[in-house]
Amino acid sequence: MPKNVEEDISIIITLYKTPIENIQLLNQYRNFRVLIFNQAEKDDSKKRLDDILKFNFEYYSSKKNLGNSRSSNVLLSKVKTKYCLFTQPDVTVDDISIKKLANLMKIREDIIFAGPIIKSNEGIKTKDNKQNYIEKKYLDASCMLCDVKKTREIGFFDENFFLYWNDEDLMARVNKSNYIMIQSLDSFAIHKSSQSSKNDFKVDLIRGVSFKYGEYLYDYKYKKFRFIKLIRQFIQNLFFMLFNIVFLKRKKALKNISYLIGILIFIKFIVFNKKALL
Repeated sequence: MPKNVEEDISIIITLYKTPIENIQLLNQYRNFRVLIFNQAEKDDSKKRLDDILKFNFEYYSSKKNLGNSRSSNVLLSKVKTKYCLFTQPDVTVDDISIKKLANLMKIREDIIFAGPIIKSNEGIKTKDNKQNYIEKKYLDASCMLCDVKKTREIGFFDENFFLYWNDEDLMARVNKSNYIMIQSLDSFAIHKSSQSSKNDFKVDLIRGVSFKYGEYLYDYKYKKFRFIKLIRQFIQNLFFMLFNIVFLKRKKALKNISYLIGILIFIKFIVFNKKALL
């Protein structure tokens, strides 16, 4: 039996072109076992992390961007503790909140995930609650504590989803299982959305492509796909792409281009990989 709650919890985090200020945030987990997967690793990446982080951590990496789903699955396979906190580098959460999540996991045998109340900025106030948790059909996956054995049982992320919609798919599978998800009413985290990676042309393109591709893949997997929607959005994005290029609206044009690519990748996937979703 672990002497402290911290000994029963691992932290798993995937990095991809992560700003240095967010890497520094990882020092908040120095009391836990931390597993890091660094994507698109450079030759000096490990050394840079060693210089910034003031604790020992397990390090895994890839020269390529494998996607959030695949890299997270790799980390989960390496976890040896009963629980792991799946989170992102732009999330701030203290030890007390993490420990409260772990204690909540023990009150029922059917709990698979427990999440804190997540805000986008400072100013969270603790409230007196008669009940310290509520059941949820969906949790914000940017910060949630997982029962490792149960998560492995149902499968973590579907690797067909590269970046977005993998959490929606995971929650849908949990809701079809005998397990439940809960949100703590006295655990808190701050998430500065879309700041876990540097904003540049390549990152923005990957985000747009992954979002639109994942949207259609999710709809197809759960029998919500409508061909007329695909045709309509393809034509709309093609038109607005040309419009935005003519009027030099680069960011909007990039979004249209990324959505068009995402739609085309989805079509290619369905044509050649139908069995992958069965």
